Amino acid sequence: MAQYLPEELGFLDETSKDARTSRRSSGWSKKGKRAEKKQVFVRGRRTSAEALLTLDGIIAGTVVKGSMTKATFLQYLEFIVVRFHGLCMQ
Repeated sequence: MAQYLPEELGFLDETSKDARTSRRSSGWSKKGKRAEKKQVFVRGRRTSAEALLTLDGIIAGTVVKGSMTKATFLQYLEFIVVRFHGLCMQ
């Protein structure tokens, strides 16, 4: 790593959110009664985000519906990270 200047480094990170209703698998109740939890059930969709962090901040990011697949990630690397970051380095 010592061979690279700090301006040449970039770090990728992915995060995702799923809007489904959270629930517990166990609960407490009085003896002889069932534990109940009343709430509205939401069947959500996953959203994934990927970003490139450099000394200048986040310079290349993308958000996709669903999970980030290998093909989507490789497309993001080629068309957004490499081209955009390459242009910034010139």
